[in-house]
Amino acid sequence: MKRSSRGTLTTAAAWAGLSFVLGILFTSPVHGQTVRVTGATPIGVETFHQRRLALLDSLKDGAAVLYSSRREEASTGYRADGSFWYLTGNDDPGAILLLLPGDPEDEILLLRPRDIEAERWTGDRPALTESLQTAWGFDRIRRVDYLDWLILRRMKHEHVLHLISSLAAPSDPVPPDLELYGKVSARIPGVEIKNSSRLLERMRVIKSDAEIAAIEKAIAVTHQGITDVLAAVRPGVTEFGLDGIFEESLKRRGAQHMAFEPIVGAGEETTVLHYEKQDQTLAAGQLLLLDVGAEWDHYCADISRTFPVDSAFSPEQAGIYDVVVAAQDAAIAAVKPGATMRDVNEAARAVVRRAGYTDALIHDISHHLGLEVHDGSGDGVSLEPGMVITVEPGLYFRDKAIGVRLEDDVLVTATGNRLLSAAIPRDRAAVEAWLAAARK
Repeated sequence: MKRSSRGTLTTAAAWAGLSFVLGILFTSPVHGQTVRVTGATPIGVETFHQRRLALLDSLKDGAAVLYSSRREEASTGYRADGSFWYLTGNDDPGAILLLLPGDPEDEILLLRPRDIEAERWTGDRPALTESLQTAWGFDRIRRVDYLDWLILRRMKHEHVLHLISSLAAPSDPVPPDLELYGKVSARIPGVEIKNSSRLLERMRVIKSDAEIAAIEKAIAVTHQGITDVLAAVRPGVTEFGLDGIFEESLKRRGAQHMAFEPIVGAGEETTVLHYEKQDQTLAAGQLLLLDVGAEWDHYCADISRTFPVDSAFSPEQAGIYDVVVAAQDAAIAAVKPGATMRDVNEAARAVVRRAGYTDALIHDISHHLGLEVHDGSGDGVSLEPGMVITVEPGLYFRDKAIGVRLEDDVLVTATGNRLLSAAIPRDRAAVEAWLAAARK
């Protein structure tokens, strides 16, 4: 239940393994940037290459263009969208991936031209060298100026353009790949635009061991960040101040980015699902809701917890909290191969229904998690081993100024599930003890 926000972290994968072993700060020879490498081993260039090969095999013909289309954030710089990074491991602003199944040069990375004057202000960008191609795992890297020529050459023999990016809603701006495809089809008769977005979506939804390890690292850093926040929780503290503590904690532990803008709400604001203002001061007797997540090596955590601003929940707060815990337990138990998101959602709703709080559960409780906090869902498909989903039931009583939400990250396994965030306390007594220990 949050909005997405992304920043930037660019790593020269060919050097990342060495830096991880040495545990040092290093300057990338490709980017000229200082990068801190800690924790889980970064995903290497060969993994990205194998992903591209698998997608090329599925496409079979035609051409596919994928733009690096994330906007630049003032505080954290440029960050590629999840699909582009999944296939390239690259965050160079304005880059384009061109896939040409069956062509001798079947995977081409195109980069914006260099601007030496601008780079004096913003930092060096890579020159097109053989060492760059090796470091990034591409046989061919060109400038974006070549895109028209490459597409025209391909369309002389092939007449299919594959859409592999995520689908956009009718009210959204036209994505750059579809805008390009429209121009091509207006100029070359017989060109077919084929929706192949599910191919990449289905690849991304099943997580490898390395991806799961990155998510687990993000969860661990999030756990530490919440603990740092709890140390400051008391009447008179501001929501905005707690947000700042969380962000600082993540950066101090090596996570340069948050997976999304944190939701930090107290009192009546715990009942606002996407609360943004963070302009309230905590008061005695209130609840505090945190919906937060770190990002590690581009992979997201998504955790929600609800705490008493005082040392313990009131009897009324405790009763509602325990129902949410029971609903979450039931939903987690329903996560297994062959189940659907509807099954998981209904397991939680059944508990809430028996407690008489049906109208207070106002949102569905699960979504896929990965490179995006709301990852490609594969809507309508059954759960499979390797999928990672959230389970986040919540009850909201605006007239009582009580909102309780618990959210955890769950891996689907061959025999059921594994709670990736099991180390983060959930039960009421454990949460109260966590709060007390953090304050000490």
